[in-house]
Amino acid sequence: MVIVYGIVLVLYLWLLFLALRRRTTLAEVVYHFCMRRKVFRTKSAGEKLPILHPEIRGKKEREKSCLRQFYIGKLRLLLLLVFIGDVLAIGLFVGGRMENAVVDGKYMKRNGYGMGSREAGLEARVERSQGTTRQDFVIAVEEQRYEDALVKQLSEELSEALPDMIKGANASIGKVKSDLDLVREVEGYPFQIAWESDDYSLMDSDGSIHNESVGEAGEAFYLTAIFTYGDYKEEHRFPICIFPPEYSEDELLKKKIYELLASSEERDRYKDKVELPETVNGERILWSEKADDGSGYIFFLLCIGAGMVYFLQDRKLKEEIDRRNRQMLLDHPQLISKLMLYLGAGMTIRNSFRKIASRYAAERQEGGKFHYVYEEMLLICHELDSGVSEAAAYEHFAKRCRLPQYTKLSNILVQNMRKGSNSILDALRQEAENAFEERKNMARKLGEEAGTKLLLPMMLMLGIVMVLILIPAYYSFSV
Repeated sequence: MVIVYGIVLVLYLWLLFLALRRRTTLAEVVYHFCMRRKVFRTKSAGEKLPILHPEIRGKKEREKSCLRQFYIGKLRLLLLLVFIGDVLAIGLFVGGRMENAVVDGKYMKRNGYGMGSREAGLEARVERSQGTTRQDFVIAVEEQRYEDALVKQLSEELSEALPDMIKGANASIGKVKSDLDLVREVEGYPFQIAWESDDYSLMDSDGSIHNESVGEAGEAFYLTAIFTYGDYKEEHRFPICIFPPEYSEDELLKKKIYELLASSEERDRYKDKVELPETVNGERILWSEKADDGSGYIFFLLCIGAGMVYFLQDRKLKEEIDRRNRQMLLDHPQLISKLMLYLGAGMTIRNSFRKIASRYAAERQEGGKFHYVYEEMLLICHELDSGVSEAAAYEHFAKRCRLPQYTKLSNILVQNMRKGSNSILDALRQEAENAFEERKNMARKLGEEAGTKLLLPMMLMLGIVMVLILIPAYYSFSV
């Protein structure tokens, strides 16, 4: 395959040379080469491109240019992908050969010390009289191991270096006042290190020390390091001397006050109150209770809540407007029906509006529901009483409602007044049919929204039911 990769790369270099000489792109070079040999099936593309681009339809030069750009774009993408694939293939081929596991046809490389085992896929070709037989194998080779003498030497070197490695913040392991840093492995050495303490009341196996009750003279014990490498195992013992911790002046003062408090509590155990120490080291102590003041958190949370409420008011206002518009749309068919009823009975438009508004006002006084559209009709009546013309009042009604349905109704009423048309009932009847159809669609939409809102509570209830079923079942199986 490497020959194929090389041929493809040479072809790209040749195309690059031609493109530079002609001052064009690789894709255009390939396009002209293929066009001369009629490689492209231009008839199908030539019929489809004018359909997709009506602006070039019937213009031969523009159709030809569009067809040319279409094929050059396809070739550009093709050449880019093939070039990327060729470069990646060459890189993988070279990388695979650089890390070849088989050397000189009969050796397999083993990983160095501490690098872990190596797994490789091998192909064996057996030349037989019947022909060559190929077999595939997968072999795992362990890392190179140290010789016993070298392991012993490394163990001695590490045992000499360990005291300085594990001392941590202490001056040496002969004067330990803080925790030791017990390493588990050291770079450059193949051993796994385990630690054991001769006195766990003074030191744990992780290096933590307990020196609070240690005297000034200190206490000594041995710490054992166990080196493990394969079958090799060796122990090294290190003498450790622990001394009491060094306290600062403030820490000593705090410790002394704790001792005085403990003494007072023990002395006054049978009394109803404990006397707090008044002095320490000849200095006076003033006591007060440290209150847990959560006022800052409360203030911070309330400030955040106030900000959220401030910004959510705009959203609430928008929701109110949406609710108003929805109510007005739902009332639209009923309003038209009432208008048709009164107009059909011989009343004028003006009197019909007055009748509907007056009945709504009476219902409101009796505790009826608030309706925005009828409130707007009451405003119409007030405008008419104040001398505003009917046409202007109906136009103001449409502007205040701010919905296209009411704008259309206003246009019907105004047109009837200005042209004196007798077909207002037919127009209102057609508008009523459209309004009832819109109301059915809105009811269907509201039902779908309600079902969506109920989905989350239903999922929560399902989860609760599953928990109520599974927990008793789990405990019954456990028993």
